[in-house]
Amino acid sequence: MTKAITPRAKVADVREWIIAIGVLTSGNMTKADAEMKLRAYVPLLQAEFPPGAFCQASLAAVTRECQWFPSYAEVARHLSAWWRAHRPMPPALPPPVPERENPPPTPEEIARVEQLVAEMTASLRAAALSRESQPFHVERPGPQPRYLPPELLDQINPLPNGRKRAS
Repeated sequence: MTKAITPRAKVADVREWIIAIGVLTSGNMTKADAEMKLRAYVPLLQAEFPPGAFCQASLAAVTRECQWFPSYAEVARHLSAWWRAHRPMPPALPPPVPERENPPPTPEEIARVEQLVAEMTASLRAAALSRESQPFHVERPGPQPRYLPPELLDQINPLPNGRKRAS
């Protein structure tokens, strides 16, 4: 099964989305820690979610679940739940092409089918009558044992001390 190719979110969009999470959640994280988390989160989220997942509604839903700056596991879990509930439905398939109706059979076609059925019925009845005269199970002789002549046995597997089976 092949995975459908989905467009990837832009790095800048994901980065801004993560920065907004950092701004909306309280915490005393250093700038170096924040930059390090950004560099780690962005490619993972970009690979896992399509561009539509990084919007204001998903940002609000994820930050509502986090009191402090969340771990990647928290972000992915909350964003997955939100995306599952809000992703757009796939496009509907077109309606099936209506099948062409066959015209009713002509009297000639009906007569031909009746003739073929009558011939087949007669053929089957004749075969059944011929089988009734024959026994159902015919005995066939099974395989009969075949023995090698002593001369050939002496060539293939000689006896000890040069003795011969055939005299």
